[in-house]
Amino acid sequence: MRMPRLNARRSNPAALLAAGAAVIALGVLGTLGASDATPADFATAPTVTQVDVVEAYNDGWTDGRADLMGDDNRDGYVDEDESGWDCATMGNRQCGPGLPPQCKGETEYADLCATVAGRPAYAWTDADGTPHTVAAGRKLLAQLDAVPGTEEFAAALFALDTLWAQHNED
Repeated sequence: MRMPRLNARRSNPAALLAAGAAVIALGVLGTLGASDATPADFATAPTVTQVDVVEAYNDGWTDGRADLMGDDNRDGYVDEDESGWDCATMGNRQCGPGLPPQCKGETEYADLCATVAGRPAYAWTDADGTPHTVAAGRKLLAQLDAVPGTEEFAAALFALDTLWAQHNED
C-alpha cells in the first residue's frame, strides 16, 4: 500500500522559532499590558520609529560586543589595562608592575632601565671570527656593582643600551 502524499511544504525551523517567540512575546505583553488604560491614553503615547529601533539595536550590538571583548571604552580595540587585556598573550607579554626589581631606586632613567631589563640574550661575531654572547638584560643588571639611582648606574645603563643597539639595530 502506498502512503498518501501531503500537499504541504515542510516548515523552516527558523520560521517556527520566530513564530514561537512572537507568540510568547505577545502573551507576555498581553499579560503585563492589562491595565485600566483608555483609548485616549494610547492616542497620546509616544511613537517609535524604525530609526529608533535601528539605533537601539546598533547600540545594543556595540555594547554587547564590547562587553564580550572587554573593551571598556568601546572604541573597538582592547587596550592595555582594560578588562579584556591579557598581559600573557597581548602586547609585549610583560605582566605586573612596570619596573623590574633590578631597577628599584632608579628614578631619572627608570624607563631606560626597564627597557634594558626586558631585552633578551643575544650574540654576535666579530670581523675576525670571535663569537661574543651577552646575557639577558635582567641578568646584566643584577651583575652590576653600581646602585640604582647613582651616576655610575646611569652610565652602565647607557653603555648596555648602546652595546645592544650596535649589535641589534640595522
